[in-house]
Amino acid sequence: MSLSIILVRHGESEANVRNVIVSDRFDPPLTPKGRQDTKFLAQQWKDQPVHAIYASPLKRTLETARIWAETFQIDSVQPDDRLHEIHLGAFDGQVIDDLLHSKRDIYEKWKQDPESPPPGGEKLSAVGERVHAFLTMAAARHHTGFVIAVSHADCLKAATLSILRSPWESAQYLHFANVAAIVIQYHNHRFQLLGQPVIPV
Repeated sequence: MSLSIILVRHGESEANVRNVIVSDRFDPPLTPKGRQDTKFLAQQWKDQPVHAIYASPLKRTLETARIWAETFQIDSVQPDDRLHEIHLGAFDGQVIDDLLHSKRDIYEKWKQDPESPPPGGEKLSAVGERVHAFLTMAAARHHTGFVIAVSHADCLKAATLSILRSPWESAQYLHFANVAAIVIQYHNHRFQLLGQPVIPV
């Protein structure tokens, strides 16, 4: 049996409701809907042999991961900085509508080309490198069964594009909603994406 890593985005947070993008400056918790959706998704996987749960060290991801841990009766969640949200620099904590009004050119350039981040921000390729490092660690540490890794939308984008060896600009065509997940299998010394049935939340 091969190792499968379920890379999942956190549940809805207060920042999502307010249409605010956050990375380092603010650390919002989940909303009641975010907790409910996470419980629903975790239940869909409860019969799988999950051996470990990792998470970005931010509040919304740790809270999401603890719900998964309760579902699988796993004692602890292991924080990992490599799963951290993309660093947003000058855009951290900003309302998207405000950015579209005051800094539309910079914002739209970043969305079209994630290798041109806002001042002080992180390139998507850098996110891809650290997420790949996490996946490599997980594959070396866990050889079979499932691992849960709770992260953020841009980390799911970076993992997808890295595995497919696609241009980073292709990120603008990807969207991962709250509690969206991708399944990454480590097989024959390489990572591959597995398609899974869509589960409505």
